[in-house]
Amino acid sequence: MKKIALIFTILISITEAKEVKLTPEQSRNWHIETKKPVVSDSLVVGKFMAEVVTPPQLLQTVSLPFEAQIKKIYVANFDNVKRREPLAEVTGRDWIELQKRFISDAIELKHHKSVADRKDRLCQEEIIPRKECISANAEYRADRIKVSASKALLRGYGADEKMIRELFENLKISQTLKVHSDVDGKVVELNARSGKSLSPSEALFVIQKDGALWLEVNILAKKASTLRDGERVKIEFNSKNFLSKLLLHAPVIDSKNQTQKVRFSLPKGEKFITGMRDIAKISTLEKSLKVPKRAVVSYDGESILFIKTDGGYSPTVVEILGEDRDSFYLRDTPNLHKEIAITSTAILKGLMEEGDE
Repeated sequence: MKKIALIFTILISITEAKEVKLTPEQSRNWHIETKKPVVSDSLVVGKFMAEVVTPPQLLQTVSLPFEAQIKKIYVANFDNVKRREPLAEVTGRDWIELQKRFISDAIELKHHKSVADRKDRLCQEEIIPRKECISANAEYRADRIKVSASKALLRGYGADEKMIRELFENLKISQTLKVHSDVDGKVVELNARSGKSLSPSEALFVIQKDGALWLEVNILAKKASTLRDGERVKIEFNSKNFLSKLLLHAPVIDSKNQTQKVRFSLPKGEKFITGMRDIAKISTLEKSLKVPKRAVVSYDGESILFIKTDGGYSPTVVEILGEDRDSFYLRDTPNLHKEIAITSTAILKGLMEEGDE
């Protein structure tokens, strides 16, 4: 009987402004608890499956411009390698022929240099006509151009400056050529083995250079549209929390599930591995108010919560910006920095609706 009287007293105290009038004793009887919203420096966008991928610019393919046979392998798959470190030793008919051509050009160059030097001395002493010196120097310059072109070809085949210099000085063909790494990194693909013959189009190794990886996430297109290219975000992934930058939205949306691929940067110092998959919690760096989900109720198509007043609880419309499993993140407004009801909100909503009637 007392409970019915209490409900009646509460109902007749609801004002036209929908404020629910309650005394402290009545709040205790309805087990209404209150707390202030928590100010959050970030806004949760959601949790999504994410994968670590390697930027293509970090992948270095090692191949040869000629048909070759592998004589030796110096590294194994997934080994760390340094720049200029030898990876393999190869041989090939084209490699031998190129050295022969270079040696022939080098011999011609040395011969014509000697002739040009000798004729220059004779011209200075006016023993021979000047035109013979001009002709000899022209041949020497032509040979220098041919040798420079041959050197460029040798470099293109993988010969280093030391090998080219020794070939020029000693005129001795090397049967094999060492293939070196051009970068510091890790061998992630190894297609070479001793004795294997390779065509010019085949890759011997793929080396992943040291550098920051990417995190790619499939996000519902509606949520992805709230993120901006270049925006800084907070990410929780693989038990690590870090700041990231949104690098790119994919220009297409998956028609089956209406998701859009979004790419984020990963900090270089963290231990992430290509192919790693896990749930990523993504938050924007936007100030918001965090409240328990049970504090918010739906009324007339609006989301409302009940702010504690001197005489009871005042329903207030709020804008939900995001959510996680237990909480809503609301747009921060000054009037929300007060005690709000976090329990028995369904009862307060019922009392408010009764007051409307």
